[in-house]
Amino acid sequence: MTTTRLISAAAALIAAASASGSVHSAPQTAAHTFALLQTQTLGNEPRVRPAYGWPLKPFDRQHPVRAFLDDPRIGHEGGKAFHFGIDIAAPDGTPVYAVMGGILYLSHGSLSVASGPHHEFGYWHVRPAAGLREHQIVHKRQLLGTIAPGWGHVHFAERIGNAYVNPLRAGALGPYIDPIAPTVVDVRVEPHGTRFQLIARAYDTTWPPVPGPWAGEPVTPALLRWRVGLSGPWHVAADFRRLMLDRSRFGSVYAPETRQNHENAAGSYAFFLSHDWQPADGTYRIQVEASDTRGNRAIGTTSISVSHGAAALSR
Repeated sequence: MTTTRLISAAAALIAAASASGSVHSAPQTAAHTFALLQTQTLGNEPRVRPAYGWPLKPFDRQHPVRAFLDDPRIGHEGGKAFHFGIDIAAPDGTPVYAVMGGILYLSHGSLSVASGPHHEFGYWHVRPAAGLREHQIVHKRQLLGTIAPGWGHVHFAERIGNAYVNPLRAGALGPYIDPIAPTVVDVRVEPHGTRFQLIARAYDTTWPPVPGPWAGEPVTPALLRWRVGLSGPWHVAADFRRLMLDRSRFGSVYAPETRQNHENAAGSYAFFLSHDWQPADGTYRIQVEASDTRGNRAIGTTSISVSHGAAALSR
């Protein structure tokens, strides 16, 4: 009789503290989700002088950001893409200013300023100020317009060459501090043919807190990695620290249960760690690390045991 390869797992701390556990038979299609023993640490990276200030007054004070670069965007008809900038929360009608001077380009509901031959800043959901003209020169901190009714934020994007880059990277938009580490929620193991998929749920928390109906909603960590063992090499699952990813990669980065944020409805971010993990029988310590652009990080740890014929979950 051919045995079917199945999986068992338990949170590392719980498994170590428990001398006995229950064993549950399961079909090969069963998936298991495991809580993690988590540690969080704050980064101590040196502060870097920002290249430009905020597009809202006061220019030298940090404003709430309710969406990050590469957050998931999922349309009502199923279209999926990575968010190509950050959403700075502010009331409708708030004045929006140029973070750098350059040549102005106007479009319906948005403006952009080319500050150099390959460097451009975009401002979406903005009602242009009176008197602005296509291709005119605008100056740093010149009024561009006001946040359009119904939006409650300005979508701010920076593009270098053909790539959208992360305005929250060190040395870009500022001042920007982040005193909160991301969170790794859990890990799920799913049979996938003769192999396994590893999926982690993780998120970051914005600072300062976003007010109103978008309060408390998650954003993506800047970097998600995983490894086998406590000293093995790290494998990158998602890296949003500098660039927007191509939309063709969405389905390989975000797992299908991912949901984006909506007003008064927090999303949930699930990331593929591996699509084809193929371990030999045995017990493995798995670590998942989520970090942000300022070096804050969370590491979650669990133990996963692979065997033949049954799936056991020790409690």
